[in-house]
Amino acid sequence: MKINHESYFTIFMMVISFAAAAYAFTQWDFKTAVVPALCGGGAFVLCSFQLLRELRGKKTKSARIMDTGFDKDKTTERENMVGAIKYFGILVGLYISIYIIGIYPSIGLFVVLYLLASGEVSAAKSILVAASIVGVVYFIISEVAQEALPDPLLYRLLT
Repeated sequence: MKINHESYFTIFMMVISFAAAAYAFTQWDFKTAVVPALCGGGAFVLCSFQLLRELRGKKTKSARIMDTGFDKDKTTERENMVGAIKYFGILVGLYISIYIIGIYPSIGLFVVLYLLASGEVSAAKSILVAASIVGVVYFIISEVAQEALPDPLLYRLLT
């Protein structure tokens, strides 16, 4: 197991994510530090798995779901622009959905549709992953940060 030049970026990301989590927990109050620490910790764990794969010599399978492949040799500038506009539109759609039906159902819907669009995950696994992500987001927002979210537009119209 030898570290090659391709692993330097993974190691760099591990250091940055650990430093962000450590800084958040040591310098900020607990409620403020939870999200950066969880994100930094999660990124550290994922980068650790990636580093282990790289050290074993396994190649990571490339999935081009959201990646438009901004490669000047293989795509035209027009294709890059259309791809950027497409994914910007997806994010705008997510934000509008959050405004209309709320953050929790919107995140669940977004994750399910994203995974189904990849064509590599079954509907049951997509729903399970979406429910897990919504659960984590709910726990962080409602239980840890104890923040009350504004009512979505649909709720206000129906009441």
